Amino acid sequence: MTMLPKILLALPAVLALAACGNEPAAPGNDADSFAARINQNAAPTPAAQGTVAPTVATPKPGAAPGPFVPGTQTDPASATCGANLMGPYIGKPADEATRAAITETLGRSDNLRFVVPGSVGYVNPDPTNPRLNLMLDKGNIIRDARCG
Repeated sequence: MTMLPKILLALPAVLALAACGNEPAAPGNDADSFAARINQNAAPTPAAQGTVAPTVATPKPGAAPGPFVPGTQTDPASATCGANLMGPYIGKPADEATRAAITETLGRSDNLRFVVPGSVGYVNPDPTNPRLNLMLDKGNIIRDARCG
């Protein structure tokens, strides 16, 4: 019986030594080991999808050609002031002949103003206002037509 207490005393030491051989290897400190550790719980990478070109809407009836800008000649609601009729005059000088042609196209000369750069006051495009603003550049060239 004297052997049994000695075995019981040696058992924890034997178990501790046996456990030493079962430890997992320490992770490496290189880039591949690090990438493997951080990617093990990562969400799967979504599959690449092809891009589709945007669809451009057809112009509304009564709009002048060009990209839509509210309150300008490309806005169909600008028909209230006649801005949608000014397409042929954009880029032309605002001389007397052009001004007369604009008056003839509009069928009126009231509610029409030519706005030069640096004009005092605030010009706010408003498609519901019947006044036509023809925006001029420094060279007296018509650059835009707006209601307001």
